[in-house]
Amino acid sequence: MRTKSEKDQEFLRLTREAKSCRLCPRMNASVRVIGPASGSLHAPILIIGEAPGRLGADESAIPFHGDKAGENFEALIEQVGLTRHDVFITNAALCNPKDENGNNATPKGIELRNCSAFLRRQIEIVDPKIIVTLGLQALNALKLIEPHEIDLANGVRKSWQWHGRILIPMYHPGQRAMIHRSFANQLADYQFLYESFRRVGSRNRRASTVAPTSSTIAAIAEKLASNSGGISYFALHKLFYLAEYEFFRSHGRRMTAAYIVRQKDGPYVFEMHIKKLKKAIGGLKTWQSGNRLMLQAEKNVDFFARSNIPKDLDLVIDRVLTKYGAASDAELKRVVYLTEPMRRILRQEKTSRNNFFNRPIDFGSTDAQGELAV
Repeated sequence: MRTKSEKDQEFLRLTREAKSCRLCPRMNASVRVIGPASGSLHAPILIIGEAPGRLGADESAIPFHGDKAGENFEALIEQVGLTRHDVFITNAALCNPKDENGNNATPKGIELRNCSAFLRRQIEIVDPKIIVTLGLQALNALKLIEPHEIDLANGVRKSWQWHGRILIPMYHPGQRAMIHRSFANQLADYQFLYESFRRVGSRNRRASTVAPTSSTIAAIAEKLASNSGGISYFALHKLFYLAEYEFFRSHGRRMTAAYIVRQKDGPYVFEMHIKKLKKAIGGLKTWQSGNRLMLQAEKNVDFFARSNIPKDLDLVIDRVLTKYGAASDAELKRVVYLTEPMRRILRQEKTSRNNFFNRPIDFGSTDAQGELAV
């Protein structure tokens, strides 16, 4: 069994090789969607999609995030009680295949073969208990690693033995696949996955220390965005991160299950993608101010009473707003980079001489005493 350090180093080598690959001419200009944003190398579930979407992962470098398929995927795992902490996400093809009009296209057989060695190595490194394929292309890609005779239509929502692991075939969460398998049916598929996950047990399960409730995250975001004059989308993510950090230091645990990653300008909260916020917060106003996206929620709303949120969360949000609510974007960026989780990532980047963009931010080893050290 590989140690954590061995896994990290092997995955780093794999990532470098994938990013330098030029075997598929029509995808050479696309982002290689593999890296820290794929998830934990110790995740008990490995999920394989078809390929990054042109409007989603090919722009964000974050698997299943930013487009409609990503929105559906995040809603499905959220509703059954899974989070991105529980899964490692990859694709049968690590780059976005486009047709002659620049639209998403299905990966060709040769393109899946070119990527099969990368897929095999990801499976070996993560060593998951459960593998989930999303769509026919992902299911067929596994045949290039070890043959199987599983058919998607007849194999969906069933457990199969493949390559010494449990394999659960499911449909792709994109809109076209919803024609063949509705959101309601796919939700039942994800519930089957969750029950299978519970039966086989988990490694590093975080549900015991975090509460995966989208209503909590929406209520916090709504309160942060309710100040007069609005708030920049940039500042919203930074204030949310500071609230998580403050809560962790005070209570020794996370206040939400939000998946927060390190991006170039600091912490980014997956669950606060602008499309998700607009759906979750009624009356949310958005506008452009120069090159900044601004937001403002309605005032005088008892956010936490309405959402049955504990009072201690409300107090943390108030403290963060009092201290940083009037700070500029530049000041907030400085503040978050001085917090211990961000400093830890920066030290690792300096040591390894690599950037860790889209790497999940770990609060776990933060000193849980005192106030914000900024």
